[in-house]
Amino acid sequence: MSRPEVLEGSIDDLNRPLVRIEAPGFHDPLVALIDTGFNGALIVDESQAARLGFRVSHSWRTSVRLASQREEDFLLGRGTFPWLGRHVPISAYVLIETSQARRARTARKTEEEILVGTELLSACRLDIDFPARRVLIERLA
Repeated sequence: MSRPEVLEGSIDDLNRPLVRIEAPGFHDPLVALIDTGFNGALIVDESQAARLGFRVSHSWRTSVRLASQREEDFLLGRGTFPWLGRHVPISAYVLIETSQARRARTARKTEEEILVGTELLSACRLDIDFPARRVLIERLA
C-alpha cells in the first residue's frame, strides 16, 4: 500500500515484526522492531537520535526495567519522528553507549535498527500475521 497512514512490514527469521520507516538524515529506511511490551514511543542509539534531530541532554536520564528484569539507564531525547505520514512530537529513550560498544555495534550492523513501542501504536491498528509473515500498521485517528 502506498498510503502514508499505512506501513507494511514482515516477520524476520527470528520471528520479530519489522517495518521500514523513511526518515530524514538516513540514506536507507530505518528498520523498526515493533515491541508491544514497550510502552514508550521509541528506542534509538545516540547517533540515530542526533541524525533525527532529537535534543538529548545527559541530565535527562531515566532507569528502565527491561522484560529480562534487568535495570538499564537511558538518556531522554525530545524531537519529532516521521510516523504514518505525520511528524509526531515524542520523547525517545536513547541508549547510552561506550565508545567500545559503539564501535562493536557499528562493525556488525548492516541496517539502522530502532524499536517502536505502544505510545506510537496507540492510535493504530496493528495486524501481525505470523503464518503469512506479514505486518500491517494503519493509523485510525
